[in-house]
Order: sequence, then structure tokens, then C-alpha cells
Amino acid sequence: MQVQKEVGSAYGLYFALLNSTVILNILLDLGMSNYNNRKISVNNNRFAKYFQNISVIRFGLAIIYLLALQLWGIVAKYTMHEQMMLFFLGLSQVFLSSLLYVRSNLTAFGKYKLDSLFSVLDRVLMIGGVFYLFYQRDNGLVNIENFIYVQTIGYGLSFMAGLITLLVIGQPGIPAINRRFARILLRKSAPYALIVLLMAAYHSSDAIMIERMLSNGKAEASIYAQSMRILLALNNYAYLFAVLLLPMFSKLLAKKEKIQGLIATSSSLLIYGVSSVAVLMAFFADDVIALCYGKFNNQSIFIDWKLNFEALENMGDVLFSADVFKLIIYGIIPMSINYCFGTLITASGNIKLLNKIALASLLLNIILNFGLIPNYGAWGAALSSLITQSFSGVFQVFFAVKLFKLNINFIGVIRFFLAITVILLSTMFLEEFNLSLRLPLILGLLLIGLLLAVNFKGVLIIAKGFRNNDN
Repeated sequence: MQVQKEVGSAYGLYFALLNSTVILNILLDLGMSNYNNRKISVNNNRFAKYFQNISVIRFGLAIIYLLALQLWGIVAKYTMHEQMMLFFLGLSQVFLSSLLYVRSNLTAFGKYKLDSLFSVLDRVLMIGGVFYLFYQRDNGLVNIENFIYVQTIGYGLSFMAGLITLLVIGQPGIPAINRRFARILLRKSAPYALIVLLMAAYHSSDAIMIERMLSNGKAEASIYAQSMRILLALNNYAYLFAVLLLPMFSKLLAKKEKIQGLIATSSSLLIYGVSSVAVLMAFFADDVIALCYGKFNNQSIFIDWKLNFEALENMGDVLFSADVFKLIIYGIIPMSINYCFGTLITASGNIKLLNKIALASLLLNIILNFGLIPNYGAWGAALSSLITQSFSGVFQVFFAVKLFKLNINFIGVIRFFLAITVILLSTMFLEEFNLSLRLPLILGLLLIGLLLAVNFKGVLIIAKGFRNNDN
């Protein structure tokens, strides 16, 4: 966040380039990680054969991906400097995708503690690198190019550490390619590749369209990126659930055991967590954006533990960014729904259904963007994203209930909405309190809501399952 505050509109270009690398990211994996996770979680003895072939295939795909990125840079008429940035962002995506593949194997082995370690290692390394850049600020090191280099190094070191750990655990032997097995693998994983491509496209198209369609595209993309960075930070919590739930759903379905309890508990825990945080952050949107991205005059940031908005240098930008943020942060709720119910559908192997939902969502998002971005800029893109996410979430829940004959627990639904209502109504009274009192009161509200919304017997069962698999 501090980097974006320092580099200004240059971050908008970075964000657009980053999203270009994300869309083409599917070339790095072709859905193999998801397919690999499902297969190995059911039978760990498959690991050596799968790893030997997949590692060779992924190396070839990485070369194709980097070449494709440079071709896109030429087509999009990026300058040589921008193409250089695109290359290193692409290289960081190669390392990140490889790290995710390593982590998919660790979760398939039930090594959830190790997976959690590698889920934060890259961020720790990048934070350390950013601190160094700011320490050397007087030497002119704080710029978007050095931030990209730090990001690439962080992902690269994390991948190498994860790979060494996986080799020690699995002992797969020397990578080799079996053409027949490779053809079968690519054919089986193709549906997973398509879903990842479609999801990446409708998640990432917003920033690219903002930057390309508007005369002040870099500035608007930078404002959009401010909110998305906070959303993605919260999304890490939801994504971790999906990573952990996929092998658990796969095992239950393979054994033809009931999944009602797991989906009910996991969804209530996840959706309550993100919904409550989204409500609070949306209500205090001005405060959140000002704290993260506001530039202050040489005056105190706080007066009597309240933000000194009068001291802001960029008040107009903060208020507009806060309006964008209010829409974007609510998008975490349907995203969490997708993580729960989409993961269940993925574990069942019904990928064609998810592809249809994702394709419809992508088309809806593009149509809405063409209509909203020219008139409303980043705010229009945020509205488009929220509508699209909600559309996808509703249909995933509908089909999950239909396919797996899930019973809707109306008492649980009532408890959930009661918890959110308590937080929403109570939040209205918190605005009058200063920061020193507001924070402990918010934590207390979240705890009360958690007690109302979540079945803790189910939580203990899930925690026991994680612990048993990790041993």
C-alpha cells in the first residue's frame, strides 16, 4: 500500500500489466494443479508418476507463457520499458504458479501446516524487500520497477524452498516425460484449465479495460487498484479455505460419505467472517482509504484519536476511492460463496458446469464494463465486478444444492443474518467513538457475531480433520 502511495499513477500501469500476466497465467498450468490435487489426495502413491511428468510439461509451458506475454506487449503497443516490466511480472507469475503447484501437492499429502507456511513466506520476503527499498529511499530506490524486482525475487525464493521441501517429502525421482500419460493428463486437466482461464479473465479484465479505455486510464486504474489490494488481502483468508476444503471434499465424495455437515460449517464460518469484515470496512471506508493511501500535510494524522481529514492533501481522491472501495469490498461475500460451493462442485469433477457459469459471468462482466467504464470510470468497473460476482455466486449455490441434494438449514441462515444485523446496527453507534475505543468494540462485535453464526461442534470436527491429515 505504501508503495502505491509513493509511486502514484505509475501503479495504475503496473496493475494493468499485472492483470495481463494473470489472464495468460493459465498457460503455466493448464488446470494440472487442481486435477493433480484431486487425484493425489485420494491416493498419495500417484505422486511420483504425476510429478515426473508435470514438472517437465510445466517447464515447457513457462517458456511458451513468457513468449506469449511479449507478443501481447507488442500487440498492445507497450513501450520497450513497459515490455521489460511485463517480462519480470511474467517471471514472477511463473514462480508463483510453480509455488501453487508445490502447495497443491503438500495439501494433497495432508501437510497443511507446511502449506500455511509457504502461503505467507513469499509475502514475508516481499515485505522485507520493500522495507529495504524505503530504507534506501534517499538513493532513489522507491519506484515501481524495483518493487517488481522485489516481487519476483520473493516468489522465486519461496518456490525454491517449497520445491526442496516437496522433494524431501515425496521423493519423486528424476523428472521424465511419458507421452501417453502426458496426453491423458492434458486431456483430463483441460476442463480445469478452461475454468481458470475464464475466472482469471473476468477478475482481471476490469483493470485492463480501465487503463486502455479512458484518457486518464492510468490514474483511474490506480484508484481501482487501491481497493483491489485490500480485497485481495482479505481474499487470502477465503482462498486458504478453498485450498484446504478441496482435498477434504474429494475424499468424502470418493468414499461416498455425507458432505452436508462440512459444507454447512465451512460456509457459515467463511461467509460470516468475510461478510462481517466487509460490512465494517464499507461503513468506515473513508477511514480505511485515508489510512492506507491518504497523503497528509505536515500535521498530525490523528486528533483525539480521530483521523484528521482536514490535513489530507488528496481529499478528493480519497473520497472517490472510498466510493469505489464500498462496492469492491462487498464483492468478497459472493467470492467466498464461490470458494465454498465452487470447490465442492470442482471436487465432484463437474467442471463443465463451472465453465458454463464462468463463461456467462465473463460475458456479463465485459458487457457491463463497456457500458459503465466510459461514464463512471473505476466506480463503474467496481459495480460491474460486484454484479458479476453475485451472479456467479447465486448460480453456484443453486446447482450445488441441486446436485448434492443439500438441505438448507433455515435456523442456521437466521443465525447468520442475525449476526450480521447485530454488527450492522452496532456499527452505526461506533462512528462517534475515537479509535482507541472503537477497535476493541469492533473486536467484541465480531466475537459476538461469531458465537451467533457458527456451529462450533462442526468447527471442531473440521479442525480435527485438518490435524489428523497433517500428522
